[in-house]
Amino acid sequence: MGNAYAQAESQNLSQNLSQTASQAMVQAESQTDSQTLSLADLQQRLAAQTLVRGDFVQTRHMAMFNAPLVSSGHFLLAQDQGLQWQQTVPFPVSLILTQDKLSQQFADSPAQVVDAKDNPMVFYFSHLFLSLFEGNTQQLTEQFTVSLTTPNAKEQADGARWVLTLTPTAAPLNAVFEHIRLSGDQFIDQLILTEKRGDVTEIAFSHQTTIPATLSKEEQRAFQL
Repeated sequence: MGNAYAQAESQNLSQNLSQTASQAMVQAESQTDSQTLSLADLQQRLAAQTLVRGDFVQTRHMAMFNAPLVSSGHFLLAQDQGLQWQQTVPFPVSLILTQDKLSQQFADSPAQVVDAKDNPMVFYFSHLFLSLFEGNTQQLTEQFTVSLTTPNAKEQADGARWVLTLTPTAAPLNAVFEHIRLSGDQFIDQLILTEKRGDVTEIAFSHQTTIPATLSKEEQRAFQL
């Protein structure tokens, strides 16, 4: 019995050491990747993905509500067209954002289309979000102090290999946001917007893919606002 106990303890110790070593290797790889990755490298990595589809879960923590507001759906980012945001839960909403137009449609209601000249402030923030989704670090550095760092333990466990923290430097952004945080690897996997008033919006992306590499006819029509 003593030998069996000793053998079991030895096996447990071996497994623990193996797991610790594996975790250390993952952390070391993450730190190395983050330390060697420059803003230019990150821009190039994200810009190479000219067409990305995936799913999202958005969680909004608002001071006026006890429970977070959660929504989910699908997205399509085409760098030469814009962003299509299809919320399916808790109710259907379709949002299409291009460089000069914004379309919003609730369920089967007619779509409401706004031009950039009609509401410049809306498009100021809309273009900001396009820059965020596209990882356009060059444009972002014009409005934010940008910090590229190593992900924390939780972010590493979720697969993140870099974290980009944006701190606004001028109005109107610095009156709205405390900071914006993006993290990911080959894609942007998480976006967190922390507002001055304390509200926090977390968007988790999953199932991102660059295939198919072209828009369908239906998707092309959606961007023709």
